[in-house]
Amino acid sequence: MNVGEKTVSLNDFRDDAPWEDGAGAFEEISVPDQIDGVQLYRLVTHADDRGDLTVLLSQHYAPFENVPHVYQVTTAPGSVRAWVYHKRQHDRLAYTNGDIRVVLYDLRPGSPTHGKLNVLDVGSGNKVLLVIPPFVVHGVQNRGDSDAAFMNMPTRAYDPADPDKSRLPWDHPGIPYRFE
Repeated sequence: MNVGEKTVSLNDFRDDAPWEDGAGAFEEISVPDQIDGVQLYRLVTHADDRGDLTVLLSQHYAPFENVPHVYQVTTAPGSVRAWVYHKRQHDRLAYTNGDIRVVLYDLRPGSPTHGKLNVLDVGSGNKVLLVIPPFVVHGVQNRGDSDAAFMNMPTRAYDPADPDKSRLPWDHPGIPYRFE
């Protein structure tokens, strides 16, 4: 140590104060004609002069299954990632930046919302956690002028030897939605 340098110990640190804005719990929200089994939560952002923090998933606020796999998806401006569904997992998608349109379509035989379509505009202005059950078809479009990203925390780890993903082209005529 050089002469004049200060030392630091753990006792010099100060504990964070509790969040006082009352925010923190995920607020479950819904959309008209919401597809059965789909869950939607408003994400809360805590900000200060350094920036912000958004909790994406927490047992503290809602009873979620463990998180065996987490990944980030980046989408180029105008790009479309559609159509896909999973047979064995729920997707848990957190949208916190960009201007993203998410489209859900229920093709599950016997579902009370079979044939329903949900269109959600999410991202910077509408931060949400979207939980999509197996067999619900979904796609996303970056409607912004710059890259956007979202996080997925599915209920099963991705297995490259046995992928749980079934796809159709984004412009398939059998799905009653057109990305523009």
